[in-house]
This record gives sequence, C-alpha cells and structure tokens, in this order.
Amino acid sequence: MNTRRIISFDLDGTITDAAFVDAVWLEGIPRIYALKKGISFENARADVKRQYDKVGRERLDWYDLRYWIKKFELDVSPKELLNRYVNRIRTFPEVLATLKKTQEKGLAQIIISNARREFVDLEIERTNIGHYFESIFSSTSDFGLVKKSVKVFRRVCSICGIQPQEMVHVGDDRVFDYEVPRKLGICAFYLDRSDRCEGENFVHSLEEFSEKLTSSR
Repeated sequence: MNTRRIISFDLDGTITDAAFVDAVWLEGIPRIYALKKGISFENARADVKRQYDKVGRERLDWYDLRYWIKKFELDVSPKELLNRYVNRIRTFPEVLATLKKTQEKGLAQIIISNARREFVDLEIERTNIGHYFESIFSSTSDFGLVKKSVKVFRRVCSICGIQPQEMVHVGDDRVFDYEVPRKLGICAFYLDRSDRCEGENFVHSLEEFSEKLTSSR
C-alpha cells in the first residue's frame, strides 16, 4: 500500500451518525407536511416515505431539499429546516481518534459524500473536523452525480492528481462506497456497523478500518 496516498471517507453513516439526516427527512418534512394536510404525523411520514421511495436514492432529486419542499408545497426554507436539527449532528465515538491517527501518519484525507453541500458544510462545521481533510466533495452538488457511477471517483482522482490505485475509500453503503469504487481499481472498504457482514475488506468501525490500513502498509 505504499503507493496509496489518499484516504477517502464517506460522511453520513461513516463519520456522522444518522440522527441529523433522519431528523430532517423523517421528522422535519413530515411534521410540516402533516400540519399542511391536517393529518397525523404517522400518516404524513408514511406518505412522505412513499414519495421518497418512488424517486429512489440513485436520482439527484432524492438528495435535494429544495425539490421536496417544492413538491410537498411546504412553507419552509432549506436553511430553516436544517437549522432546526443542528443539535443532532454528531460523529461516531471512534471518529476523532481515527482521523487524528491517520493524519499523524502523513496520509492525506478527503470526504466524498452523496449529501448535498448544505448538509455537508453544516455537518463539518458543527463537528469541527474540517481541518482533518484536504478536500471535501459533495458528489451531487459538485458534480451533479450520485456515487452509483465511477465517474464521481474518477473526477475526484483527477482533481487530487492521483491514480485510482492511490486511493483507499471507506463508507457504509455497499454499492456506492464499496462495489462502485472497486470497479475503478480503488481499494474500497465496506463499513458495516451492524456486524452482519464479514469479508476481507469489510470493517465494523473506523477503528478497525484504521487497524487494517496500518497492518497492510
């Protein structure tokens, strides 16, 4: 692994837990929608989730707050909605120690997230981890692409001035963060915090990822 110079992390579900994004998508939007329609929160959330599922996470609209606010005709701005739940932004317990350890080894670190820039910037600001990363990419905002395509990882490698073989990526989505980058020749790790999956490049925490990274150098 001596040729690999950049460690790439996913953000939501990898560095930050789901509390914030779940609050925005599964609490904030349904609550406003329930008031608008005069229905229960439970029914509103079920309706909203059905609409999310119809679009699907492989489409750009799925990640776009403005799209959903307009679709549901909600009287709220993206900024206002996000700010209601900023207190729920938090990193997983092992994150800071892992980032510090990797940085101390002289390895460059970046983030590649599907989340829109307004989510990413707020999460980085509130957790105060921006100084650990040389670059932070929102694939949907920066490239107009979802990580279902190798185009995202190819673009990032080009911007960073490296070959795919010089990157290691880790994330909690088996398709977006593991199968897709591997197609490009990136050494990818699947982060399964549920402990249900096992494999050579499957890890269950970022601490375990860091240990595998160190042992393989």
